[in-house]
Amino acid sequence: MQGKRVSIVMCTYNGERFLKEQLDSLLGQTRPADEIIIQDDHSTDGTWPLLQEYATCCPQIKLFTNEAGSGVNNNFFSALRRATGDYIAISDQDDIWESTKIEKQMAAIGDRLLCTCRSKPFSTDGSAVNYDPRTPNYHLARMLYSSIAGHTVLIDRRLLDMIPDQETVGKIYYDVFLALAAAANDSVVLVNEVLVNQRRHEDAATFTRADSHRTPSVENAFYTLSWSIRHYREMQPYLFDYFQRRYRLMQGIKAEGELYEDVTAMAGLEGKPGLGNLLRLCRYHLKYRHHLFYTEGKGAVNFLRAALYCIMHVYFYRNLLPK
Repeated sequence: MQGKRVSIVMCTYNGERFLKEQLDSLLGQTRPADEIIIQDDHSTDGTWPLLQEYATCCPQIKLFTNEAGSGVNNNFFSALRRATGDYIAISDQDDIWESTKIEKQMAAIGDRLLCTCRSKPFSTDGSAVNYDPRTPNYHLARMLYSSIAGHTVLIDRRLLDMIPDQETVGKIYYDVFLALAAAANDSVVLVNEVLVNQRRHEDAATFTRADSHRTPSVENAFYTLSWSIRHYREMQPYLFDYFQRRYRLMQGIKAEGELYEDVTAMAGLEGKPGLGNLLRLCRYHLKYRHHLFYTEGKGAVNFLRAALYCIMHVYFYRNLLPK
């Protein structure tokens, strides 16, 4: 894409320990970025002096800082708007990119709005890591219950104009905005190779502990279903609030077509009281059963899984319950 500008956007907060490795990987790209926007969220360690040191030597680095901590979401939304490139690659402060990341994603994105890639976790502090080699599924029905990790994406900046204002939607992570808007427009492409090495450590904003019940097995399926049935009524208001934000987001995207309308309706039905609403949600799950899960599938097991999903998936949102 000759003549097109590429921006990298990174948000930092107390990332001094690992920041140098990532900055070196960003600066070592075979397709160099035209600018690197780095916005710090009022770090209290040595992050800011380190950034200033790099910016002195590298004119493409542009530094910004928040006067007070604004959090991951506000920081990223603000930083993304500062980028001037035709394309924007999002970077976490503690990962390490392969040197060909931007080059390969720029070659793959074409007229799509979002290009993602594989991310492989690693740990230097003993944190558990798990790499799933299966080819992921970016169908819109799947994206309602999942997302695309922000640190893997390169986006066409047009995508920023297709998402509603964060204030009208409520708290949803920035990468969910981008993933749902791109999927609603059937505009996601995958570079099916590892281009990001994702560092897992307990201080990371996205760190979660491994859950042995997420591993696919008959025993875990029964456990998940049992837990969900027992806690469904307790979880219902929290699910409703959670998915109402996605419902408002879907409405704000303003895409077109039957799939978009159905997935928007699915978001509106989640957690809504009444057996009729639960059955309508189940009907949508059955309709999109080939696309609903991490990998697309067919057969009797897929049918049964989809039929039970309106109950079983409650388990995966248990962290919504007050501690």
